[in-house]
Amino acid sequence: MSAAVELKELCKSFGQDFSLGPLSLTVPRGAIYALIGPNGAGKTTTLNLLMGAGRPQSGAIELLGLPLASGEAAIKRRIGFVSPDLDYRAWRTVGTAIDFVRGFYPDWVHSRTERLQVLLDVHRDQRIAELSFGQRTKLALILALSHECELLILDEPTIGLDPVSKRAIFLELMRFMEDESHTIVISSHQLSDIERIADHVALLNRGKLLAASRIDQLLARYRLVELSTSEAARPRIRGAMVLEQHEDRNRVLLDLSANTPESLREQGVQILASTDLTLEELFLALIRTDETRRPWRPR
Repeated sequence: MSAAVELKELCKSFGQDFSLGPLSLTVPRGAIYALIGPNGAGKTTTLNLLMGAGRPQSGAIELLGLPLASGEAAIKRRIGFVSPDLDYRAWRTVGTAIDFVRGFYPDWVHSRTERLQVLLDVHRDQRIAELSFGQRTKLALILALSHECELLILDEPTIGLDPVSKRAIFLELMRFMEDESHTIVISSHQLSDIERIADHVALLNRGKLLAASRIDQLLARYRLVELSTSEAARPRIRGAMVLEQHEDRNRVLLDLSANTPESLREQGVQILASTDLTLEELFLALIRTDETRRPWRPR
């Protein structure tokens, strides 16, 4: 089975302000694949390019086995998309927006629309201009999930949602994923939510890919280690990235593919502590080490 999403050396620049790539990623079918990173990392730019909103300067995009450059119309019939930038106010009411969008999808499931409206408490006669930000997100989710899409692309889908609504949406996403041919690509700042539902992750910072892997494999690759100050300065400690320095100890992000605490002890390095990381802790550590390697430039 082909990948759900294939990005090959993708590059997109916006003058001198921002440059994405070269970015290469493979999203397997049946995965929940998360894009994470700080503001300005390139997550929304990447998702917009997947939806054909703008063209890359170079590289290629394939979705569901088809090249986006030549198969955009056919691809979009098989995709659901949710973004804070979507605006349905021109259709005035929820019902009018649903009826308009439904016309583009022969596989629309009306009973599913009704069920989602009840679940998310969004009604046909509501005026879209009067909906809260969270309610507009719910409407976008209803429109994305009401047809038989194979790939669901979600850009910050839980912004503005209360805990009850968020839980309802995650349960619906799990229901969507019961079909093993379905795939979700999601960006979010809620890393605790991502760690709970996603199985793959790609970390972006300033348009560059820092890491991409299954989440369990990525978390198994890194360890937070505390070393004595003298040991942390040794140039022979491969895979060690200093996060914090104190008088008598240093906190180090250790890449276990380059070194392990056991091998360091065998080399005579004094290890004071070694702990596993959560996804949020690893995210912050990788961003911090990436920033320290970049020279400061005035903007």
